[in-house]
Amino acid sequence: MWRPDTVLTGGEWDMFLVAPPLADHPVRRILIIGAAGGTTARALAALYPGVRIDGVELDPVVSELGREYMGLDRIPGLRTVNEDGRSFLQRSGDRYDMIAVDAYHRDYVPFHLATAEFFQLCRDHLSAGGVLAINAARVPEDDQLATAVAGTVATVFPQAWRWGALRFNELVIGLDRPLGHDELARRAATVPPAVRVLAPLLAREAVVAPPGADPMTDDRAPVEWLSDRMYLEHIATGQGLDETLLPTAP
Repeated sequence: MWRPDTVLTGGEWDMFLVAPPLADHPVRRILIIGAAGGTTARALAALYPGVRIDGVELDPVVSELGREYMGLDRIPGLRTVNEDGRSFLQRSGDRYDMIAVDAYHRDYVPFHLATAEFFQLCRDHLSAGGVLAINAARVPEDDQLATAVAGTVATVFPQAWRWGALRFNELVIGLDRPLGHDELARRAATVPPAVRVLAPLLAREAVVAPPGADPMTDDRAPVEWLSDRMYLEHIATGQGLDETLLPTAP
């Protein structure tokens, strides 16, 4: 999503904007897996000036459309790489203060980006005290996919949080060092003024995710079964897929 007059959308992309202050130190380097046309990168670059961002996008056509219509090549500090996110991490020797995963789609979740092995790879590429943030799908009456993702993250990271910010999207957060709820709220309150309205929501709604008893692995990650069932059963109720908006909506 792109608007010429603001970097905010009110959608799931804005969830990522509260994650940088949750790190133990100022965020200087960010990796986005699933960078698409640059919506999240543009907002992070605007709200956290001086950050360097590696935006990894599998589809070069999407990146080209981003350059043509969304100013992707004008985002300060952004380097775009067209590659699978996991293969990028496997060959990269870099470390990041924040890794954002925005590669799960309503109709398809790449299983290899939702396993303990992948999350371990993310943790290995985070600086000490860094933060992992994942946009995970859900529906109002079924959050089993997000629960599976969060539970798997919690088996790899010392602590995982879930923020059910929207009806169909939630933010899963993996922290390299555990935080108490009061400290989480304190850090969230230091977000830039443009998104400060989200801080009390995160503080009120975020919950610690326990480690899953059956974490997803490269050998067993039933993401398609979970996501297909979730959406088909939701549609069968006669409800639509219209998302609510965050209070950052323009």
